[in-house]
Amino acid sequence: MSSKTVQSNVVEAFGREFVQGNVPEINEVRCLGCSHCVVLCKKLGPNVLDLKEGVAVVARPENCIGDGACMMACPTKAIFLMSRPTGKKATPF
Repeated sequence: MSSKTVQSNVVEAFGREFVQGNVPEINEVRCLGCSHCVVLCKKLGPNVLDLKEGVAVVARPENCIGDGACMMACPTKAIFLMSRPTGKKATPF
């Protein structure tokens, strides 16, 4: 059996540590464009999300700290966490 070492960047925010590099995925069908996630993300500091054509989008993935606040702010559960921007997309429900 071989072992693997995985390195990741850790970001400290809100008195906790988060693994940086994972970003939210947004189900465009479920997103109402209410901007709750965008407002919260900007208010907390990372400023990752924007609204584009009435749907939330990940505009600045490099800023994401992976705290999942956007996911909790979404009233329709359109945001599911978290995958690497270069990784395989999750399948929407």
